Amino acid sequence: MNYTDEMVLAELAENPELVLGKGALASTLHFCSPAHGGWGVIRTALMVPEAFLLFVCPPACGRHGAIAAIEQGQRRRIAYLCLEDREIILGTYQEEIEKGIRQIMERVNPRPKALMIFTSCIDDLLGTDHEPLIERLEGDYGIPVRHARMNPISLDGPLPPPLRVQKTMYELIIPSRRRAAEAETLQGKVFPFPKPGGKVLLLGCFKSPAVDSELARFLAFCGAGPIAHPDFCHTFESFRSLAQSGAALIIRPEGKAAAGDLSSFPGIPTLPAFVSFDRAALLERYRSMAVFFQSGKEAGLEGYFEGPMAECEGLEKELRSVLGDARIALDATATCAPFSLALALVQAGLKVNRIYASQLPEFEKAAFGKLRSLKGDIIIANPNHAKKYGKRPSPALADISIGFEAAYATASPVTVPLAFDEGRYGFEGYSLVLKETLKSLEGERYTLQDQVKAYGLVI
Repeated sequence: MNYTDEMVLAELAENPELVLGKGALASTLHFCSPAHGGWGVIRTALMVPEAFLLFVCPPACGRHGAIAAIEQGQRRRIAYLCLEDREIILGTYQEEIEKGIRQIMERVNPRPKALMIFTSCIDDLLGTDHEPLIERLEGDYGIPVRHARMNPISLDGPLPPPLRVQKTMYELIIPSRRRAAEAETLQGKVFPFPKPGGKVLLLGCFKSPAVDSELARFLAFCGAGPIAHPDFCHTFESFRSLAQSGAALIIRPEGKAAAGDLSSFPGIPTLPAFVSFDRAALLERYRSMAVFFQSGKEAGLEGYFEGPMAECEGLEKELRSVLGDARIALDATATCAPFSLALALVQAGLKVNRIYASQLPEFEKAAFGKLRSLKGDIIIANPNHAKKYGKRPSPALADISIGFEAAYATASPVTVPLAFDEGRYGFEGYSLVLKETLKSLEGERYTLQDQVKAYGLVI
């Protein structure tokens, strides 16, 4: 198969795998631009309040994470145990892990309320059984201890690091399988309907929409909520109380594995409700929620969202007048739904010319198909392909970029500094994207380098 770095959408649509997916990713060296980073394993795991992380890895594997922890002001919540070849070959590193953890529990003040032990790819290859050590530590210190993984070799597998780290986080609210007979009783049972009166846990998203956001108001309209998320937890006990949530919405794909665990035990019903931007998809997301919560509100949603939709249309009109024929590029680090965002912008009469993404998830295929029929000349580019390495293009390939990766790849003069759908959802989320785009076109414009540094990206 002739994998490549980029293709025109009309041609790529017959076989997206040529640019998007595991085959395209495996066909070349993996390039990471200086605009890459953000919500990695460390920053995500540290959403758990009062938890401590121990990374067990060779020194080279730990450098990136250690620098990121310093940049993000979290160095006091992380420790590194750097392995030597001798310890790996002889298998004695598990003893070193135990020594390190006991030092952490003696020296860290205040003492951690939970502990995650992250091992690197080496441990995947060795297949070490950490369960006996974990049981011993939990018995000695009375806190939950979970084995986590920092293993880029699993990127093309069923449980890559972004999904695995959230799975591990939420395992902290599930009692140890060997110590909870009730978990065995409930395992495999189906919980199709939300529990009445319970909070609605948002999974996958790194930062939650506000407690008075459009999503929160709609859930209240359906008789559900309020929303729950680690964002709103300031103690480990409050984080563990998420186990009492009445239902969960999977906002980004990173939450899928955790949702599978939580639906089995403690029995939290879950609904995929991935981020979208085009009107049809947004209405469908909200309609699915209305049905899921048995609200009877699924009919007439156009009327309910008349105001938010009108606001978006007004912002689209304003953006059309400002941008004219200016070319827009966007990327999959700005949002998990770049094709839906591109579709919304194209339907609004704006000129999207490039999309940077490395995969086409199932929930984006409908937007991908509609986009092809509306504007098949959009270039779909894989930002990780080795051909992207080298000097930034001149002249610029776009006039404005939504997301840091697209800004680096196109050398556009204007960057909209959005990342990872932070706090954005629904028509309100799309409206915020349009507002941030207008804001980036006004007043003082910061360089991409300034914005990357301000956001705390680390390579």
